[in-house]
Amino acid sequence: MLRLVFFLLTAGFAVGPVHSAETPREIDWEALAPALPEIEDPFTHLQPDQRLDLFAISGIRAQAENGATSKVSPTYELGVELTHKIKSAGLDVEALLAKLREIEEEIARQDSMTVPELEGQLVKMPGYALPLEFAGKGVTEFLLVPYLGACIHTPTPPPNQMVFVRLENAFTLEDIYTPVIITGRLKIAGTTKTLSYVDGETDVATGYTLDATAIEIYRQ
Repeated sequence: MLRLVFFLLTAGFAVGPVHSAETPREIDWEALAPALPEIEDPFTHLQPDQRLDLFAISGIRAQAENGATSKVSPTYELGVELTHKIKSAGLDVEALLAKLREIEEEIARQDSMTVPELEGQLVKMPGYALPLEFAGKGVTEFLLVPYLGACIHTPTPPPNQMVFVRLENAFTLEDIYTPVIITGRLKIAGTTKTLSYVDGETDVATGYTLDATAIEIYRQ
């Protein structure tokens, strides 16, 4: 698995004062996602093993479409066998896969939705920093993510759970795995940024941009 080389912020370092009498609104990560009705599960009639087989078929077909799996490979043959297995149970595989794609598209749509009321607000929020741009030994841009290991050992958080942070003044990086609190002006402005790993890099999408004015160590 790809390993991200990154550092977090040093304790007590401030990028600069907040030049305003405005009190920052303290928010958590749930505040970045709009309240939406829960997506209904269309596969409650399937047995647990049938659900797993369906997801496996979907993944294998996606790999084949992207050129990651050959149609003469053992992986693709497994997909064919699982398709036959589900059909033998009297189920319409293609209809189930179409419904699965529909659900995945709806999840992706919701994951990209932001909260309009947050536009331009001065906020204060916790998170973990994944540096992007450096100036000498200091960092000037980073991604703020909701939990330790995001984008490294787990699937990338959805865009509305990723914040691109910009700093006027670079700060020095010395510590790792340190949660921080960022104060700044929040904007609903999506970006796509590249994270570098030891053996590669990946692009990640964010739903918000934060022009930071202060940074501090998060203490519960």
